[in-house]
Amino acid sequence: MTREAGLARLIRRLAAAFVLVAGVCWPWPVAAQQPDAIGRIRLHTVDGRSLTLADLRGRVVLLDFWATWCAPCLAELPRLKKLHAEYDREDFEILGISLDTLDRRSFRSWVRRNDINWPQVQDGRGYNGDLARRFGVEELPVTILLDREGRIAARNLRGDALESAIGRLLAGVFRD
Repeated sequence: MTREAGLARLIRRLAAAFVLVAGVCWPWPVAAQQPDAIGRIRLHTVDGRSLTLADLRGRVVLLDFWATWCAPCLAELPRLKKLHAEYDREDFEILGISLDTLDRRSFRSWVRRNDINWPQVQDGRGYNGDLARRFGVEELPVTILLDREGRIAARNLRGDALESAIGRLLAGVFRD
């Protein structure tokens, strides 16, 4: 066997081993998991409440991954405020998941000053936070729309497309 052939064989074996190990150990995004796995994720809001996504079952839920420094995220705030005011809390909920690394007190103050009155989760670890990693968030903004059973119905919708998808999910006629 030539040196090049031996090296190529070693590289193929290493690549196969990496794929095998990655398939077993890699923290794949929760989007690939079942609703029960999503539902068990415990969330701690900045106002001190603790909940799981399973607590929100029966509602259409918008997970809004955002940050105070993200211009496109801030551009969506008026629409999110409108949606939050438009729909009944028994049918629809927005859950903000901030990737801000601000201290919790400063973040809460920013949220109050900007009149954001839906639940906010912030762990202060940015993209390294548990939820960002679980949901595969690598850039902002990211929206994840959950149906009433807690299944991911859509991802990364904004503007009119987001409003339309929420309306269709609430009406029970959503088609991806």
